[in-house]
Amino acid sequence: MSILEVKGVSKYFGGLAALSNLNLTIQEGEIRGIIGPNGAGKTTLFNVISGVYRPTSGQIFYMMGKRIDGLASSRIAKMGLVRTFQRTALYHNFTVLRNVTVARHLHAKENIFGVFTGMVKKMEEENVKKALEIVEFMGLGRLKNELASNLPHGYQRALGIAIALACEPRVLLLDEPLTGMTPTEKAQMIDLIRKVHQQGITILMVEHDMKSVMELCNYISVLDFGKLLVEGPPAEIQNDEAVITAYLGTEDITSPGGEKVAT
Repeated sequence: MSILEVKGVSKYFGGLAALSNLNLTIQEGEIRGIIGPNGAGKTTLFNVISGVYRPTSGQIFYMMGKRIDGLASSRIAKMGLVRTFQRTALYHNFTVLRNVTVARHLHAKENIFGVFTGMVKKMEEENVKKALEIVEFMGLGRLKNELASNLPHGYQRALGIAIALACEPRVLLLDEPLTGMTPTEKAQMIDLIRKVHQQGITILMVEHDMKSVMELCNYISVLDFGKLLVEGPPAEIQNDEAVITAYLGTEDITSPGGEKVAT
């Protein structure tokens, strides 16, 4: 069953088409990879889906056909469609646990009635409890009292995903989650993404590390100049002539076994 549909979406900046009549259907339970050369429109797609940008034309439907294009990003996040960013957005002077607790606050439905009935204190306790569970789940438990600014890069990226999980996503958009990581950090992050997926969360991932994409994703959509070039399972994508041509001179397409398909 589809959980997210992008129908005929275009996004123009002046006269430049960052996305052009794009159609995508994401099935519930997928780990979908979105790949393409630099400037293909991958991050623009995430920005349009998550409400950062309003599409110039087209429609986006989420969960049982609810139309979300044009809604505020905060409202879309509350509906369970949550994204991370290329540059992890953290409160660097807050601890790991406090970062996730703040995200819980932003997601919680606190109101003035709760202030007078004592519900706020109860909600605070529940938020801290849930935040701690998420921190432990992401392997950050021993660092819960560490300032975010003191974390190594890989742990900061993991904290970024923990913050997204605090918003209780049904669909999680990961924007280059492996960027700047060492091979060891990448392996750890891939394991974490699999753990998140096993919680029943559908994942849509933009990533430049082709080896990791081929290893992790069960279906891949390739963008080129804002258009859908081709899509399919990794075994088909890595040997597709159109994909190889699009990547020539820009990146390597590498199979999970380490074989270089394009250079």
